[in-house]
Amino acid sequence: MTGRRRSFLRQPVALAAATLILTADIAGSAIASDGAGRTLHERPGAGGRPDEIAVLFGLLDIDDIDDKAQRFSIDAYYEISWNDPRLALDATSDATPRIRLFSIDEIWSPALTIVNDRGLNALLPDEAEVDVDGNVLVRQRLSGNLGVDLNLHRFPFDTQRLAADIVSYRYSPAELVFSQDTLFVGVAENFSAEGWLFEIQPPEYSTFYLANGIDGRAQLTFAVTAQRNAGFFLQTLALPMILILFLSWTVHWLQPDIIPARIGMSTATVFSLIALGVSFRLSMPQIDYLTQADRFVVNSTLLVLFSLGVTVLATRRVNQGNEEAALRLTVFARWAFPIAMIIGILLTLS
Repeated sequence: MTGRRRSFLRQPVALAAATLILTADIAGSAIASDGAGRTLHERPGAGGRPDEIAVLFGLLDIDDIDDKAQRFSIDAYYEISWNDPRLALDATSDATPRIRLFSIDEIWSPALTIVNDRGLNALLPDEAEVDVDGNVLVRQRLSGNLGVDLNLHRFPFDTQRLAADIVSYRYSPAELVFSQDTLFVGVAENFSAEGWLFEIQPPEYSTFYLANGIDGRAQLTFAVTAQRNAGFFLQTLALPMILILFLSWTVHWLQPDIIPARIGMSTATVFSLIALGVSFRLSMPQIDYLTQADRFVVNSTLLVLFSLGVTVLATRRVNQGNEEAALRLTVFARWAFPIAMIIGILLTLS
């Protein structure tokens, strides 16, 4: 595609454009149709070849990933270009403008929308530049939120796919194709979202289907893989939980006849564990499956309940005058508890 100009904003930015509809204003006069009597709202290649669209998409920044809302925030810059021979001019005249600006109602556009748009804002004027050969170029910068369906089974050791799904809501793949010259660029290590490692993926070409039995539409996807850094969750969840487990274990190093202290420590660990587990789950979306972190919490809960059960049984033996049986239970818990704790941590956090 000749004459296409590419430029880039050097700032953080994110993904994508709500609906792109181009219009034209050529030298102050409205354009209604071409020489064949077709309106300029019709595809340039109507009745023949599909029109080819090239996209340069620059992801300037991903500044936030919201697990609970299942959104990620982007700042992005893009250029969309195609050729419309009906807009070509005689380039031999010195009076012919080399570049013309078009406004939005009177020429054809690829009718693109971002399917997972959850509040993107266009920051530049809606304009199209057209050269003497009929090459059309649209530039825009976008900022806002995109939706993402997070898979949290392995949280906090998960890797997510963050995508912008760009679809022509009007044209099928037989009418519009995305050029192989399409580019997706960005400096992933400069993205400002904390706690993630990002990697830019190649553009993906596909067909979008709204439902079975409905004709598909041409789709272009720009995706980034985001690997979570689990260090924050190890500090805020795993370490406090291990401390609670350690407190629950130390109960069994007290003599069985020190009943008030043993019961008090055991019940305190239960309340602490409930508070920590609930506060953690409230920070997550309302998913109906257990994450890897949830399994760690469940395993810790079972260990604390085991410890409380042993403490209650040992107390009952003491009250019955059978201190020897109470001591055997206590000694058993001293060694069984840490072994079960280590096995549980290896199974759930490895």
